[in-house]
Amino acid sequence: MISDALRAEYEHRFSTYDTDGDGYLTAQDFTERARVLTEAVGEPADSAKAQALRAGMRNTFDELAALADVDSTGRLDREQFVAAFARAGASGMIGKVVGPSVAATVALADADGDGVVSLADFTAVHRAAGYSAAQAKAAFAALDEDGDGQLLVAAWQAP
Repeated sequence: MISDALRAEYEHRFSTYDTDGDGYLTAQDFTERARVLTEAVGEPADSAKAQALRAGMRNTFDELAALADVDSTGRLDREQFVAAFARAGASGMIGKVVGPSVAATVALADADGDGVVSLADFTAVHRAAGYSAAQAKAAFAALDEDGDGQLLVAAWQAP
């Protein structure tokens, strides 16, 4: 059983990933989400950052599909998605599920390539992803483990 707040977060994620609005998630929805994010920040579609984001998003779909016992060529409905995310969190697998896409998103937010992501850059990417400024700020704070107001791209790219 998950909390109402966590369920609401997972349902919001489902809505943002469901790029075609059909009520199901497929690998294509995750690929499209990566495309939307890279375009929103002006990143070329063939860049290393864009490719990493596509791969990270595909990983997220594949891992969630496996947790939901759905073939990776299949689709997830809202309840399967929520249950898979809850299962990932409860089992300690959440990093395996979202780690590559989070790392790629952090790198994408490093617009100037200096290896540091500011709250402003992070917020810009998350606003493009459909999150509010407050949600982006909360996510940034959760990722900023040392509280210095910046995320180091290298910390997310470590093996």
